[in-house]
Amino acid sequence: MKALNGKIVVITGGAAGIGREMALAFAQEKSRLALLDIDPDQLEATVSELTRQGAAANGYRCDVSDPESVSQVAAKVLEDFGHVDVLVNNAGIVIGKPAAEVSYEELRRIVDINALGVMWMTRQFIGDMMTRNSGHIVNIASASGLLGVPRQTDYCATKFAVVGYSDALRMEMKKYGCRGVKVSCICPSVIDTGMFAGFTPPMLNPLLKPAAVARKIVLTVKRERDYLKIPFMVKMIPFFKVLPPSWVDWMVALTGTNKAMDHFVGRKTGDG
Repeated sequence: MKALNGKIVVITGGAAGIGREMALAFAQEKSRLALLDIDPDQLEATVSELTRQGAAANGYRCDVSDPESVSQVAAKVLEDFGHVDVLVNNAGIVIGKPAAEVSYEELRRIVDINALGVMWMTRQFIGDMMTRNSGHIVNIASASGLLGVPRQTDYCATKFAVVGYSDALRMEMKKYGCRGVKVSCICPSVIDTGMFAGFTPPMLNPLLKPAAVARKIVLTVKRERDYLKIPFMVKMIPFFKVLPPSWVDWMVALTGTNKAMDHFVGRKTGDG
């Protein structure tokens, strides 16, 4: 099992929600933290909380939808720490509208944050990890990156992209002999952070507790696992999808997944 004591961990969307919980969990492992977030007030509060607990944590305001912001902040992190051992691509948003109601601006924003933000942030650190043949990319996807959900068409599209990107990146590291660079894709069902307020959990898929999910993510990193799919029903999705699409659609309706977003309120920013 990989030790995380003294390892440099970057977390995007690290000021609140599951990002904050992951920061606390990595701090328990004595990791050194670089937290990136668009909200400077929440970022300052979380960094202060961590430092009061004796953790080594720096905060950096970063808009992952802005490529210049990403490049500049990544350069500053490398200047401050020298290298990065673990990158957790966590920042994300959800819109929660029917496909016929989503504006182009909303589509552009969710793609920029949830998909391009992951790819471009990874681009800042992957070269150095390959040179050192050491590092770990952790991409926070979703169960919605494995199975389509009504009123999540745009969100699902971005999370499917993260799953595909993670798979291809993992294979690429092996192809180029960089087996010391690991890639983990995290696919939880909905986490109870407020980001999905109003969401009705489908049958056998309860809302997940943020602290528990954070601990499982850290354990996934320590064990260098390729995937984390939680709860158990998420592990079953690939098996369901070998069935005819009409059968899959029937099961989505049977479990209530097709109605899960009917009363969604959520919030427009946050971490996914």
